[in-house]
Amino acid sequence: DEETRHSLECIQANQIFPRKQLIREDENLQVPFLELHGESTEFVGRAEDAIIALSNYRLHIKFKESLVNVPLQLIESVECRDIFQLHLTCKDCKVIRCQFSTFEQCQEWLKRLNNAIRPPAKIEDLFSFAYHAWCMEVYASEKEQHGDLCRPGEHVTSRFKNEVERMGFDMNNAWRISNINEKYKLCGSYPQELIVPAWITDKELESVASFRSWKRIPAVVYRHQSNGAVIARCGQPEVSWWGWRNADDEHLVQSVAKACASDSRSSGSKLSTRNTSRDFPNGGDLSDVEFDSSLSNASGAESLAIQPQKLLILDARSYAAAVANRAKGGGCECPEYYPNCEVVFMGMANIHSIRRSFQSLRLLFLWPWLSFSLESTKWLHHLSVLLKSALLVVHAVDQDQRPVLVHCSDGWDRTPQIVALAKLLLDPYYRTIEGFQVLVEMEWLDFGHKFADRCGHGENSDDLNERCPVFLQWLDCVHQLQRQFPCSFEFNEAFLVKLVQHTYSCLFGTFLCNNAKERGEKHTQERTCSVWSLLRAGNKAFKNLLYSSQSEAVCILQPFHCDQQKEFGVGYI
Repeated sequence: DEETRHSLECIQANQIFPRKQLIREDENLQVPFLELHGESTEFVGRAEDAIIALSNYRLHIKFKESLVNVPLQLIESVECRDIFQLHLTCKDCKVIRCQFSTFEQCQEWLKRLNNAIRPPAKIEDLFSFAYHAWCMEVYASEKEQHGDLCRPGEHVTSRFKNEVERMGFDMNNAWRISNINEKYKLCGSYPQELIVPAWITDKELESVASFRSWKRIPAVVYRHQSNGAVIARCGQPEVSWWGWRNADDEHLVQSVAKACASDSRSSGSKLSTRNTSRDFPNGGDLSDVEFDSSLSNASGAESLAIQPQKLLILDARSYAAAVANRAKGGGCECPEYYPNCEVVFMGMANIHSIRRSFQSLRLLFLWPWLSFSLESTKWLHHLSVLLKSALLVVHAVDQDQRPVLVHCSDGWDRTPQIVALAKLLLDPYYRTIEGFQVLVEMEWLDFGHKFADRCGHGENSDDLNERCPVFLQWLDCVHQLQRQFPCSFEFNEAFLVKLVQHTYSCLFGTFLCNNAKERGEKHTQERTCSVWSLLRAGNKAFKNLLYSSQSEAVCILQPFHCDQQKEFGVGYI
């Protein structure tokens, strides 16, 4: 009835996200593309030998023999290189040029585009919200079905529970799931459920949080299913110039190694025969191993008769950078205080160096005749160091059967790069389409990579120093692996290209905000579509035709890194 139609419950999408009036520079011009739900074209005009159109989602330029169709949030900058030409630089390395007939028209489109690509004042200004709202209204009669199509699959929504079971964590003796971060009360950039050694109390975790950057405590994210070795991740310790220590932090790090020793032996009967002789010299017979599974108190771990393996602490930074961070209150672990641990520094560049490298790479593509070379951009060098770091983790976990703790400064840029790449090399599940989705969700989204700041689509995210193609760099590494192992990945190159585009496009809500807490507060899961609804396993456009499930028998990938590729003549991009 009339009263109901005017109630708050019946606000329509066209009221929340109204269409804007179309301005044509020529009355004969029509919108040259099919609009998405919620998309409205604002301007249509003529460039030199082209039709140009601007909507609330995209820039569309139709030349005589080519077409440019780019989401607005994918555009990094627009400038006038000469009086008649616009020069658009994109975040995925593309460069677009558009020539106009008059200076005035060029300046008008420059103004329109700069207004369109600026960071949103509020998150609802991003197109993903309008798109979802209009879709739900258009398909109102099929709302439940369409809502399901917008959502990721059960393998994503139940990823934590599924992964704990799949990797075979011993939750009786070695590990436990802590809910200390329920409702993000401990750390705003961490998931709500964390895997820690069974005897570590939540009170101890609170103490550790006070000592780690941004309260990002060591949390286990992967278990080798054959030998029980784990990968954990965290933020840097806040040692500072004063050389602070934290007994609970030291105890937690050592406990990770002790829990691995417990887990690998207590689950020994379920180990695959592939590694039995390698893991256990006596062929897997545990009858002569003393084992005490009583871990009911904090000292229970110390009663284990099994000598734990030496834990590898992999610091993504250089030693000089780690020491310099002490001036800002950070630092690195002192081996003297962390017995049975080895600290290795990988020398990976920070976000500012990666951003400059990417800008040089883009400049090289634009002006290939310039005097500097691909190698001088250092992009391949950075990929090489990342691959080397991941391979070190793989070697430690798989061959040496050692636990590894990975961190950089804050633990949300270089750390997910290393950990996610190592997991991809170690586990064939992550090389399937569904597994890759789980990997991205867990290592990048759940553990708080700052997509809004790094991509520049957050609310008022004007600070260019915070922008960096960290995720794109990692995807480039994945692409290098695809090239070396063409039969080992279920997804193809088009899958990665589309994922890069929609990391920035804001058509989907998957990569909005800086962490899961912010996404929960903004209700992005309910108000936007998931990118995995497009990049789903059933979409044949993203299937690798060379992939064979038999390739999963080759569990561990051992790739060349870029320096080796040059040495051995292996092709790379």
